[in-house]
Amino acid sequence: MGPSVKFIDNLILRVENESCAKSVLELYQRNKINFEQFEPTRPNDFYTLEYHKRMLHREYMAYLSNKFIRYFIYSDKNPSRIIGAINYNIMNNGKNDYAELGYKVDIMYQQQGIAYKACLSTFDILANEYGIDRIDARIHPHNIASIRLAEKIGFKPICLEPKSANILGHYVDLIRYSVNISEIQ
Repeated sequence: MGPSVKFIDNLILRVENESCAKSVLELYQRNKINFEQFEPTRPNDFYTLEYHKRMLHREYMAYLSNKFIRYFIYSDKNPSRIIGAINYNIMNNGKNDYAELGYKVDIMYQQQGIAYKACLSTFDILANEYGIDRIDARIHPHNIASIRLAEKIGFKPICLEPKSANILGHYVDLIRYSVNISEIQ
């Protein structure tokens, strides 16, 4: 299990449990239009406090069992307001272990290198704590900011996944990108 708190430059990355549900809900409410255009269609109760309490509890249990890790991102100038998140689904199948990456940054904090810093600073956790070298990211082809970030880190597109995600009620293609931590400069 990786550390529950990590400090990088002017950011704080912290694993949270259900006690943080209100702050997580506020992040999603502030960024509803921005996030929904590239993320899977939300369940009907997504924008409720109860939903986020349940989800955070499940995520924390998965974190404790080394299957998942989500760091919520805070600025050290305002350590009570979530400005983003980075998460990894840990895929252990015995021979080709890898992690699937997801990230989001509050629209008011985008284009400041926050996701880039969060990704690079957590790769060592994947390598050292989970024994992971390969990281995959599934990206919507119209999410230019995410594609630029992935390519800046060193991710390469490896395949098209046709009709693989339900976004805004429609199945759309995603592009799978991949990088090996050991090959990042």
